[in-house]
Amino acid sequence: MASTATLSFAVRPRVLGRLTGRVALLLTGINAPLVLLSLIDQEWAGAGAHAAVLATLLGLWVLLSWGRPAAVPQTNEAMVISAIAFGLGSAALALPWWAEGVPFIDALFEGVSAVTTTGLSTLDSVENKPWSFLFARAWGQWSGGLMIVLLALFLTLERGAVAGRWLSYQLTAEEVMLGSRAWMRTMTIVYGLLSAGGIAVYLAAGLDPWTALLHGLTTVCGGGFSTVDASLGGVGGRAVQTVGMLGGVLGAISFLIWPQLRKGRWREVLAAPELRAFAGLCILGAVALYGTMTLLSGLPWRETLWDAALMSLSCQATTGFSTLDLAPLDAASKLVMITQMILGGDTASTAGGIKMFRLIAMLRLIRSAIARTALAPHAVIPTRAGEADLIRGTATVVTLFAVVLIAVWGIFLAAGIDPVDALYDCASALSTCGASVGVASHTLAWPLKLVLTVTMLVGRLEIVAFLVLAYPRTWIGRRQDEGR
Repeated sequence: MASTATLSFAVRPRVLGRLTGRVALLLTGINAPLVLLSLIDQEWAGAGAHAAVLATLLGLWVLLSWGRPAAVPQTNEAMVISAIAFGLGSAALALPWWAEGVPFIDALFEGVSAVTTTGLSTLDSVENKPWSFLFARAWGQWSGGLMIVLLALFLTLERGAVAGRWLSYQLTAEEVMLGSRAWMRTMTIVYGLLSAGGIAVYLAAGLDPWTALLHGLTTVCGGGFSTVDASLGGVGGRAVQTVGMLGGVLGAISFLIWPQLRKGRWREVLAAPELRAFAGLCILGAVALYGTMTLLSGLPWRETLWDAALMSLSCQATTGFSTLDLAPLDAASKLVMITQMILGGDTASTAGGIKMFRLIAMLRLIRSAIARTALAPHAVIPTRAGEADLIRGTATVVTLFAVVLIAVWGIFLAAGIDPVDALYDCASALSTCGASVGVASHTLAWPLKLVLTVTMLVGRLEIVAFLVLAYPRTWIGRRQDEGR
């Protein structure tokens, strides 16, 4: 039997180079409008920095695009390039903000928070920032959300029909054969239409065009950046808050349902266990929050009914918008929201957390373990082809998520931060939610800001990609184009 060493291949520098060049070209197109807007806003330092970033990205594209076309990437190459994409995207935003006077660690934090669609911020205020800065934050989140959707689609196509057996509205084998470019084009159109629809509904709810545009961009991607320090609760009344939370929910359910709905598969979509689990957790979270907020925090029962429902949607969808000050809430309310953030939204969406399909897979695994105790010693439970790998991958991601969360939380505990508050913001960063009880702020020590910055990247890439970066065989070993 061949060993894993003889069957594994290291990443190919030429493939990574070509893919990095494509990423640089994509980021050039994404960041080009920011130069013009900074000039219009007379932010000369920012405009110059954005222009320098564009020149660097174009230089990378020219430098890395020579030679014959790259081969189809391996799985480890795809994970490495996804980490490179989010790193480059974050730097492309952070460096101009640094040039505009934002401290480097805060600019880096803000850039990573934007591209990973987290929404945490360590700025002292956003209300004193120029409008070009606010647009860059919103545009960065919107672009990062699109990258996340396309990456999730790529991984779904890799799983193919096996995933379709687990996820009721996922792709069949025939649909996978249509080609990744066609599906990515479809998802881009869906993402754009949802964004435009969100902006239109914000306008109908009474927001001015500028505020509607920025919040429309940060809602569908589950980013949670707002134009005011009080988040969505300070932007408008209940109509605006409803639009924000429901828009975040649309971004947190799988984007693959829209082509299915267009084909008239309403029953299949509505019967999907992932969608039902997500809806059930939103309702259960709202009921639990209403009870804890009224009984333990002493909030008035009429107003709390509204806030409990919206905060449940925000945390479950990992949107991060808030309608009230979260810091004074009781520990039980915070733990309810922490649980919701950790579980997160649906697969192939902009939501973070461990995702619904992994929660369902873990519950099935637990049920199977219990059922095995009643079986005869020689009994064998058959499994479908590929399902064992899905279960193994799910258990790996969930376990790593818990390990990383405990490790990051331990660092904040060692710094003397309140345990529940520290867990809340650490879970928010790892699940890319963005809701905060005040730990992530401009007063936080810079080493802890750096820890949260890395945590946001790890959470968005679902941890495994970072382990692939650190795995020696990713870089050292036989390469596929060297022959077998």
